[in-house]
Amino acid sequence: MSKKDRNKLISTIGLLIAVIVLLALTIRFLGGSETLSEYAKDHPEEQIGPQITPIAEDTEEAEDTEKAEDAEGKVDPSPSAEVKPVDVTDQKDVASKAGPDTEPVAGSEITQFDDVETPERVTYAEGFYYEPIPQVIRDKMKGVSYPPDIDENRVNYDMLRYVRLKYIDFDGNEAEGEMVCNAAIAQDVVEIFHELYLQGYQIESIRLIDDYDADDTASMLDNNTSCFCYRTVEGSTHLSNHAYGRAIDLNPFYNPYIVFGKGENGGDYISPEGSEIYVDRTADFPHKIDENDLACRLFKQHGFKWGGDWNTMKDYQHFEKKA
Repeated sequence: MSKKDRNKLISTIGLLIAVIVLLALTIRFLGGSETLSEYAKDHPEEQIGPQITPIAEDTEEAEDTEKAEDAEGKVDPSPSAEVKPVDVTDQKDVASKAGPDTEPVAGSEITQFDDVETPERVTYAEGFYYEPIPQVIRDKMKGVSYPPDIDENRVNYDMLRYVRLKYIDFDGNEAEGEMVCNAAIAQDVVEIFHELYLQGYQIESIRLIDDYDADDTASMLDNNTSCFCYRTVEGSTHLSNHAYGRAIDLNPFYNPYIVFGKGENGGDYISPEGSEIYVDRTADFPHKIDENDLACRLFKQHGFKWGGDWNTMKDYQHFEKKA
């Protein structure tokens, strides 16, 4: 084939290709076909490559705070190191990941015993009652929250009541809890916790301090809500209101105990360890107790004082009612 014939053939082929392309475009336009992005949007199941799933939004001394207030400055915490609040840009997200991370306490399930109703039992609602301390509970407390050297002229079993109640845990499930408190506040306790239960207020755990060998720090680290424990205020010989069963610590890990200027190098003392991130009460995070919190309002309505209202220290977890 001559050079002239080859050029003519190439021109003819080029023209034919142009006609085919133009025809295809015309048919596509007239048929209203999709663009690639439109097709991908309408057919996600056929997409190739990594699929991205939206991240769901992430959904607080321990010592009694009456310590300082009631012990008239006798509080003398001695932390091993100065603790400073954590500076974060997204407090809510960090708080949701910074809660207590402790192993379950051995034997921390609610005490099991023959639940025989006695004439002395006072039932407020189904699952909410109080009664004199059953023998099985006395045996559990003896030598632990009720030590051998207890001053029974000031506190004894007859002054206390065993409380059984229900609550909503952090997973949104119904759970059973137990508490020992002073007989004088037992009715308040069942009324307050019943309302919290009805309103879906979340509490991580309500167990006897005996499940933690009467170790208040261990109980706080496990974010356990508790009441009676015969002990003195840290750094003093002054009996805590917990020793009388008149003080309750609620969700303590998220609501820390703070003594201003009592840490090392003049910093603040914060307890329990690890709860520093919850010191900033202007931040938004789950399970925070403030003056608008339902639990705080209910306790105050029943005549309790809140540790968050104190001046020389803050005990955001702590509610107490004296005689």
